[in-house]
Amino acid sequence: MRFLIIGLSILFFSLSTIITFKALEIPDHDTSHQDNRKDETSELNNVIKRLTEDQEANKAIVANLQATVSQLEDKLKTKQEVIESIKTADTDNNKPKTLAVFGGGTFSPGKIALNDVALSTIENFVGEISASQGSRVIIEGHTDNIPTGKQNVDNMDLSLRRAKAIANILVSHGVSPDRISAIGYGDAHPIDSNDTEEGRAKNRRVEVKLMPKEPIEGKS
Repeated sequence: MRFLIIGLSILFFSLSTIITFKALEIPDHDTSHQDNRKDETSELNNVIKRLTEDQEANKAIVANLQATVSQLEDKLKTKQEVIESIKTADTDNNKPKTLAVFGGGTFSPGKIALNDVALSTIENFVGEISASQGSRVIIEGHTDNIPTGKQNVDNMDLSLRRAKAIANILVSHGVSPDRISAIGYGDAHPIDSNDTEEGRAKNRRVEVKLMPKEPIEGKS
């Protein structure tokens, strides 16, 4: 009996030792698993952090590129505007400059004599003509569509006579006749309706234009 009790005691002690050892192993296994999960989570967080940082860096790069493109577009636009202004200036320099337009009140109906206001106006731009050496003066006469009522004098002839009247005054002020061209257009180029007196008065006009000096061939 005594040996039986001793044997059972040894058996219980052995079982107790085994159970205790197993119990101690389980926490160690769980802790290792948790540590692995923590490491994986930490690594994932690091990856996310790097991706976020890369994304922010890419945004900054894109913003810088957009700013650079915008600056280049502004510079290109400015250069284009300068080029256009130069082209416009060159074109304007090749166009005739209107010195004066003598309206319907300048001449009496069917007459070619100028009034005092017109004479004073001519004196004002003679200096500019004289200073523009090599340029030409174009004088264009225009009328309304009302017949002159005079024999052998139609609107075409009347417009030419009025243009020549102004040309003669320019010559009397020292402008060389070789620089002057007088042209009569009659009623071919109205600028307003001939159906009203106001419109006809605008159409009865003489325009004096200064043509720029033509460039010598082979020179800019």
